[in-house]
Amino acid sequence: MTALNIHSKITYSWYFFLILVGLSSCARKPASQSKSYYLGNSSIKGNQIINDSELEALIPQKPNRRLLGLPFFPYVGLYRFGELFYNREEKQRKVIEITQKYQNESRLNENSPRKLEKIQRRYAKKLEKAQTRVDQGNFWMRVLGEAPVYFVAAEVALNAEKMQKYLYNNGFFEAAVSYKPDTIFDRIRVNYYVTEKRPTMIRDVEYQVRNLTADSIINSNNKNPALQARKRYDGDAFEEERIRIETLLRNQGYLGFSRQNISYLINDTLTNAATDTFFKSVDVKVRVDMPGTIKNGERYKINSVHFEVLPPSGSPDSLYARKDTVNFRGINYTFSDKRFATRILDSKMQVRPGAIYSQQKERDTQQQLSLTDQFRFVNYSYTLDSTGHGINSYFKVIPLEKYQISTDVGLNVIQLQGAPGPFANLSYKIRNVFNGLENFEANLRGGIELVPGFLGNSSIYRSEEIGLNTSLIFPRLLTPANMLQKQTASFNPRTQVGLGYNYVNRPEYTRTNVKVAMTYSWQPTNKTLFNLSLVDLNILNTQNIRSDFQSLLDELRDQGNNLFNSFQRSFVSDINFNFTYNTNALIGPQKNAHYFRVALESGGTSLNILPKQENLIKNVFGDGLQFYKYVRWNADYRRYWPAGRRSAFVARINSGAVYSYGDSKVPPYEKYFFAGGSNSLRAWLPRRLGPGSAAPRRTDTGLTIESPGEFLLEGNLEWRGFLAKFFGDINYALFIDAGNVWNLGSTSTESQKFEPNKFFREIAVGTGFGIRYDLSFFILRFDFGIKVYDPALQRFVLDELEFNKLFKRTQSNFLNVNLGVGYPF
Repeated sequence: MTALNIHSKITYSWYFFLILVGLSSCARKPASQSKSYYLGNSSIKGNQIINDSELEALIPQKPNRRLLGLPFFPYVGLYRFGELFYNREEKQRKVIEITQKYQNESRLNENSPRKLEKIQRRYAKKLEKAQTRVDQGNFWMRVLGEAPVYFVAAEVALNAEKMQKYLYNNGFFEAAVSYKPDTIFDRIRVNYYVTEKRPTMIRDVEYQVRNLTADSIINSNNKNPALQARKRYDGDAFEEERIRIETLLRNQGYLGFSRQNISYLINDTLTNAATDTFFKSVDVKVRVDMPGTIKNGERYKINSVHFEVLPPSGSPDSLYARKDTVNFRGINYTFSDKRFATRILDSKMQVRPGAIYSQQKERDTQQQLSLTDQFRFVNYSYTLDSTGHGINSYFKVIPLEKYQISTDVGLNVIQLQGAPGPFANLSYKIRNVFNGLENFEANLRGGIELVPGFLGNSSIYRSEEIGLNTSLIFPRLLTPANMLQKQTASFNPRTQVGLGYNYVNRPEYTRTNVKVAMTYSWQPTNKTLFNLSLVDLNILNTQNIRSDFQSLLDELRDQGNNLFNSFQRSFVSDINFNFTYNTNALIGPQKNAHYFRVALESGGTSLNILPKQENLIKNVFGDGLQFYKYVRWNADYRRYWPAGRRSAFVARINSGAVYSYGDSKVPPYEKYFFAGGSNSLRAWLPRRLGPGSAAPRRTDTGLTIESPGEFLLEGNLEWRGFLAKFFGDINYALFIDAGNVWNLGSTSTESQKFEPNKFFREIAVGTGFGIRYDLSFFILRFDFGIKVYDPALQRFVLDELEFNKLFKRTQSNFLNVNLGVGYPF
């Protein structure tokens, strides 16, 4: 009875607190603000060409969030609750107190630079926190709550003015914007009325360049100008054209040229009776003047190039009084401490003596040197010679530490396992191994995972994994006779030679994998990446297979499952190629972008070219090895459409197939395709969907087995939006997933085979929602999926979801929880 009373008291306390929050958010402001109203939503009407989102972006004021669209403002209530025990003067006194302490300690240690630096760092953090409490309030106000946003007529008028200027800047010279406040309860909704009228079109664009060389450069590079005839007048296009011409001329020797030297003359007096009713026409004259620093329009040339390796930061110059200077292909290289191969450095130097100055080549050189992972920073400077048009270029670098050790520890949380397990990583790096900018990297990883056994009983076993991967990375393509080195020098070329060993010890078996690979990679642009592996060898060996587990593999083989192949001694060799095109920004808000990746793989190719190779491998590694011959492809396309500041719509289609033609007629198990899981169809358990309309394979104890397929087709649609802010962004997602895997082999059962006449009936469909906690450096993702159509049952199962059995996986439909790191795509 006592427990029940306590529970009731807690429940009533929460109800009281929520009511208090709701009432406080609805309560009127103090008397001094009694005539103030909350700012409601804004609407934009009348615009036909300019999108609403463009004009909405000009409105900085955002209304307070409400509860389910009702006139209740819980976040404002939390803010006002925090105000009850917030004293701004007290927080300001705290800032003054911290400042005085900092000044006193600084005076006492003014002769000790190291102590002074530590004091500055310590007090900088304290001051920042204290000032944040002054500016944004206490925890309730700045984290949980939301300051009330009131309607201010002056701000609304300013918004209308900004919209009108934006319309003018986009070619609507006669546009007008008005507004009308609409009072609803204690809120004022603002309606903006836009009258665009006729747009302004550019009839002709003429360039007037007062330099013959610059004029020929601009005319020969005028295929895609920002300003184009027969297009609507756009103010942003004028600035883009300035930037285009500035960049173009700076890359062609005009060092001192600036966009300020470009001006425009607009002729808006044109009339045309046939078109004036529909649009206004203007002519644009682009005037390009040479700055006074460019005498007679003469271009700048590179007179000399100097590359210097500086001593480590903080080291006295006296320790490095002796410097070695080498001239290689016209460039002077000076080494104070560490020495690097001039031949390799020369391949990174795009700025060459005697060449016309190019700003792009200057930046490309800095980027190529930075990407070698050898230098802490790369600084560029220049001086002019006595003629005033010769450039002396200086590149100065400070090397990174030769040896670097890093560690990483954490927990593995894998769906279906039910228990996390610790892991640890130890990484070791040696830079500039052979003085040719090579890097040697070694990574040792060890982990213990608590996993359910394959046999499906209720016991939890300990799985141990140890892996050692080593690689030697060369900053160039290692090819015979240095082929393609000059052509790819500016593409950040790399050759990675790797050797790895992996050991897994489970109660059912012990498994080892030895891997040897050689991979070429190059990046022609910031958007494209190529990878080519001519050597990729794997030797898989499974030992100590327990008798009951072997019985399970035999049972699955009789059912058509190829899982047993994964536990035979195997030799896997392949040649693979990957191409990636990605226009997504690495940082910042989501933008309109594309992502496309295609992977091609040919396994056992060398066995076709050199048939006797198989006998040689058997002599080295012993008989009983299984060899594979197959071809495989996979294509993944994604499209991103931003919808506002924090929302986006994302679409993805992923497909692939594998075909085996060797003696075993099956590919390695790792080369199959799987559907289901946190990055696939999220309503199904990982790798458990399909193939086709086949029912999930189960053991005698009810454990479902992975469902490999030879052909994959899946698609995803996802809406992403912002939900709340709590030490980071809490985002939400609504998604629909569809797809499946099928088998192509003649030995497959009818339910597993891909057949066009039943293709649509075998497409699985799932839906759900997700919560993503974005801390900028880390994204924790929870996706909750439910089935809509299950091809194994050949029916819609959405209405079979039982809320009292949401997580019971034996049901035809249940809520599948996916835990992941990062976005699914």
